[in-house]
Amino acid sequence: MRILVVAACLAAPVAARAMSLDDQLFYGTESLARGRFDQALQAFATVLASDPQNPYAASRLALAKLGAGRPEEARKLLEALVAARGDDLFALWTLGCLDLLEGKPEAAGTRFTAMAQADPGNARSLVGQGLAAAATGRTAEAIGLLAKAQQADSADALARLLSGLAFWTLDAPANARLELEAALELEPRNTAALDLLGLVYKRLGKVPLAKSAWEQALAVDAGDARARFFLSRLAQDEGLAAALSDRPDESRRAYERALSIDPTNAAAAKALGVPIPMAAPPALAGRPTDRPGGEPERTVRPKARKAAKQPAAGETPSPAAPTPEAARPDGQVAPAATEHKAADKPKKSRKKAAPAPAQGPAATEGVPAPGAPVPQVTPTQPAP
Repeated sequence: MRILVVAACLAAPVAARAMSLDDQLFYGTESLARGRFDQALQAFATVLASDPQNPYAASRLALAKLGAGRPEEARKLLEALVAARGDDLFALWTLGCLDLLEGKPEAAGTRFTAMAQADPGNARSLVGQGLAAAATGRTAEAIGLLAKAQQADSADALARLLSGLAFWTLDAPANARLELEAALELEPRNTAALDLLGLVYKRLGKVPLAKSAWEQALAVDAGDARARFFLSRLAQDEGLAAALSDRPDESRRAYERALSIDPTNAAAAKALGVPIPMAAPPALAGRPTDRPGGEPERTVRPKARKAAKQPAAGETPSPAAPTPEAARPDGQVAPAATEHKAADKPKKSRKKAAPAPAQGPAATEGVPAPGAPVPQVTPTQPAP
């Protein structure tokens, strides 16, 4: 009995240490998924301090560095992982996606080819090679690689999403539809897939399905600026069609609906004769400290009173403009939304008034937010 007690006491610290590392890995992974990159950095760094050879912690630390805007540090860490083990699929995939995002499709193709050599038939490697081929103008090769990935019938939601994006960029909306519907069967709350699928449906002339896809995206994430933009412009189109058909009441309701969905819709505001908004409300502005390119939001303070050196008490900074969401750390490329554009209010000048550049939707990928279950787009099965 005494021997068992001593053995238990000696084993206790080891078990506690292992549990602590597991907790750190779980905490880091959850923080990474929720976009809390600073917390993820700290968690994975803590694990590596105790277990320097932990490949999972090292690869996820690289993702956290990417999310935190430190791509060079992330690349260095991933390169070290590949140097230590040339068949590290996760590191190769992440490096390939990073190369694509940095406009280096040839280097990306090399990474994805290495993945195929280490794991023949790997769905992500095929999709990655297809994206790299498409980016370098090798359209026929890209379609062939993507067709192989499509025939593999992968259960990898990200691979199906990126395959759909690739088919969309190659002007093959029917193929894109099949891939995006398959991605949503695997991840019904994937707002990036819903946003892009709405564009595909609209391109195929299935406007009710497009509207349903964007409404589902907003039900999952009310801050999805892409879905909000597309729905508003869809209502705007309905308003214009009704006006051209001499149905003024129906036209007015459609424009009002467009403006209620997106208060920054300048065309709808102009059609209704209301002041044209100049900026999005705070609900659509995303995180108040985020701006495109990772720049911190600069506070615009009102002019100081003549008798005081500080800004007037009680005044608040101007709201931030709509900003894209943070890029997903897994390398997912967000769909480019180019269906509609809306004109801003002309800027006033003492000399001459010139219209501001047209607005466009934020071309990024969203991260699903937790919420109530929502109806799904009914997928269409491929023809036999």
